[in-house]
Amino acid sequence: MKNPEAPTAPAPVAFAPLVRYTPEVEQIPAEEPETIAKIGQMMVQMAEQVRAQHGKVMRATHAKATGLLKGELVVADDLPPELAQGMFAQPGRRYDVLARYSQGPSNPVTDKASGQRGMALKVLGVAGPHVAGGRETSTQDWVLAPDPAFINATAAGFLTNFRFGASNTPRLPEAAIVGLSYAARGVEAALETVGLSVGTLKLIGREPLHPIGHAYYSQTPSRYGDYIAKVAAFPTPETLAILGNPHLDQGQDDNAFRTAMSQFFAQHGASFELRVQLCTDLAAMPVEDASVEWPEAQSPYRTVARLTFPPQASFSEARFQYFEQRLSFNPLHALEAHRPLGGIQRARGAVYLQTQDFRQHTNQVAAAEPLSADEVPD
Repeated sequence: MKNPEAPTAPAPVAFAPLVRYTPEVEQIPAEEPETIAKIGQMMVQMAEQVRAQHGKVMRATHAKATGLLKGELVVADDLPPELAQGMFAQPGRRYDVLARYSQGPSNPVTDKASGQRGMALKVLGVAGPHVAGGRETSTQDWVLAPDPAFINATAAGFLTNFRFGASNTPRLPEAAIVGLSYAARGVEAALETVGLSVGTLKLIGREPLHPIGHAYYSQTPSRYGDYIAKVAAFPTPETLAILGNPHLDQGQDDNAFRTAMSQFFAQHGASFELRVQLCTDLAAMPVEDASVEWPEAQSPYRTVARLTFPPQASFSEARFQYFEQRLSFNPLHALEAHRPLGGIQRARGAVYLQTQDFRQHTNQVAAAEPLSADEVPD
């Protein structure tokens, strides 16, 4: 008998042949360890600068949390074999899940600076062999952002851009960051009217939309059991209907995104479809170039699970301290069946471990790996 609360899998559709995962899909440049070491050094330096300003170490990126949620992920019934992989192999399987919505800068600046934002998911109680090098053995993390592709192709490209851009953010006065955000937002809007876009402008000048008003993408691929895939979370039509106009009026509220989340979840729940995009062509859907948006005409996103967050206090002080001090979200917190792939993922995994160590050691707190949402404060 089908689980009536589990999402229904889509009807069978003819798709292109899938690329099977083998370790050889990753091509690691000889200089990559040195590149990752330099990125980690810069991230720790940024965290030091933020500590000098605020008295404690915060996350090296996405330092400002805007919504901290507890929810549930339910795997769809009757998934076809290519989708019933890894943690999605058991129909109707339920997992507790934690979600952290955040703003992109390395220091918690005013929300008038509407730039990059993220949605990080930690799925709890995920059994099976985990990726070597990660420190958690019962979780599956997905680190998501509002764009289908990453701003840089490789770790080396990220290092170059980061050195001359985001790494200087902690040194800038807040008024300068706000001014840059508004200027970039105007230029980005003008470019989009003629069908153009520049990734850097989106990072610092994104339109201020409600955090649950748009989709979030992994941007980078992971192993998907026998295959390779990108992952995304799409708000359901019913959630968008409750939300209405997603545009956020920041006004004079320096915590406008946090306020919007708190007001919404005080009255409503939200749901998302978790979807995957399977790789059908390594030339059009590369593993090592994270800046390429995989064409949905060749391989559409397909629903594998439903993510639900009930009404709740999305930002209590106790929950804030637990999330911000004790939790970490890292692509290396993954089943081997969902191993993160590509240079950007390899850099994230290593650097996030380094900055987690610096943050928790300096702040004198212990890492937590909850087995259920009941362990997380309300």
